[in-house]
Amino acid sequence: MAHIVISGGSRGIGKACALLFNSKGYDVTVLSRKDPEYDLGRIRHIKCDVSSMQSCKDAMSLIDEPIDILLSNAGISLSGLITDFDEEEYRRVMDTNFGGLYNLTRLIVPQMVSRKKGSIIAISSMWGQTGASCEALYSASKGAIDSYIKALAKELGPSGIRVNAISPGVVMTDMMSCYSEEDIACLKDETPLQRLGNADDIAKACLFVASDDASFVTGQIIGVNGGMLI
Repeated sequence: MAHIVISGGSRGIGKACALLFNSKGYDVTVLSRKDPEYDLGRIRHIKCDVSSMQSCKDAMSLIDEPIDILLSNAGISLSGLITDFDEEEYRRVMDTNFGGLYNLTRLIVPQMVSRKKGSIIAISSMWGQTGASCEALYSASKGAIDSYIKALAKELGPSGIRVNAISPGVVMTDMMSCYSEEDIACLKDETPLQRLGNADDIAKACLFVASDDASFVTGQIIGVNGGMLI
């Protein structure tokens, strides 16, 4: 079965993806700064800070088998006015959210090109497409992911490599912990399906995009947002 590497796999969407792919028989390697918050079973864990190229190189040196699928999921969010953030916070958001994707693709793409096959999936956000007030840095980092995915799909398509992004709407993960019950109720009202997403919703979309059923899908930013962004 195919080997998938998932960054940011310790909890939330990354955890859901790791468990789902593992249940479907995939060989799963999880990268994260912290230990996963679940029983790994057959899932392999490697500590890695994706914002650091050296940390990514160290992690890749521990993987012997070919990588068929990269799922770049690691990400952080900061809420507040743009004038509230300093250079260090800017670097932390951009280097993790977009930089992590760049670092991993830079290291993994050569082996995919040499084998003439592979699938790269990034977790983006609808805010990368439409922007979110008080989340300007986060929105910018996700917008960078979307542009990179489209460009990389054109670059790698001739080598048989598919490149796509899953763009979640509001999903109930730890990133939502700063929102009140009233805020969450309002977000539900703004969503045509009248509910918020969960990590499994995103994992199932990733599973489809990674599979042969999506063999003619590349360069796409696939919204999984309950209709909040149409």
